[in-house]
Amino acid sequence: MTDKKKESGNNYDPENIRQEYIAVVGYHGSLVNSRFTIAGLYVAAIGFLAGAILAKDVSWITRAGGSGLACWLTLSLWILELRSRALFTNVAHRGIDIEHNYWNLIDDEWFDGFFSRQYKEPPNHDHLSETLARRMEPDRPRFGWSKKPLSQSISKFVSHSMGLDLLYAGSGVFWLALFITSIVKILSC
Repeated sequence: MTDKKKESGNNYDPENIRQEYIAVVGYHGSLVNSRFTIAGLYVAAIGFLAGAILAKDVSWITRAGGSGLACWLTLSLWILELRSRALFTNVAHRGIDIEHNYWNLIDDEWFDGFFSRQYKEPPNHDHLSETLARRMEPDRPRFGWSKKPLSQSISKFVSHSMGLDLLYAGSGVFWLALFITSIVKILSC
């Protein structure tokens, strides 16, 4: 135990740390699962709403109301997504803290922990070994038809968070445009 930990009164024993790490992994997994469950339910709800208000015989007042509801739903769920993202990142940082400060995964073992491998946050060192520097690079996915992975500059944008942001932002723009169009049509009648 370091002097800093002794001074702060932090006297976690290895079993307490192990139990906390298990809880951190479980909570992190629950938060990640909930964001995809919410996104799936959102797509289903928006599909149902779109089918109902984009039918030929629907009035512009109904379209305005439905698109207003969709805008509200989109914004609400995007806020939930952003909050979930903040929570699971905070939880992950605790996991990273345990991996480095209690389990001593340092130097070339820096990215060996569950959370360190996912979040790829560099150590606070000026000089990194070649192995460690390579492990900090973003994962490089590939399209199913390509043997070559995406470039590193594009790969850093390929993430679940980016995909969900595009889903909510794109849908929000569509519903807002429909809402404004509906209001203009109502006012012009």
